[in-house]
Amino acid sequence: MPIKRERIPHVDDPLAVGKRLVGAREAQGLSQRDLAFPGCSAAYISRIERGERVPSLQVLRELAARCAVSEAHLAWGKRQRLDLDVVERMRDVEAAAASGSKAQRAAAYTALAKAANKAGRALKA
Repeated sequence: MPIKRERIPHVDDPLAVGKRLVGAREAQGLSQRDLAFPGCSAAYISRIERGERVPSLQVLRELAARCAVSEAHLAWGKRQRLDLDVVERMRDVEAAAASGSKAQRAAAYTALAKAANKAGRALKA
């Protein structure tokens, strides 16, 4: 007889996740459409925000990154904002990837790596 594994949810409460997502999204000045990405439509984001759906861990991570909050904050309410310089460098990388030259992409990734290292050192201090 197989042993059933206990299911451990990756979020505390779907309604609470939705409320935290609304707050994080609005704090960034984003609409549901702005927050949407391939695989996660604005309609799906609306359902998450109403507590009707629980996002997968991958979707939760992407939403957190786009709202500049930690995935722990969206999932469990633990506050840990992303470093604003890292968020800005991530946006630069996205812009360079969309329309930049190879040199622009390399420069954007280098700047992101430096910002991430600086933020990491600050967390350890």
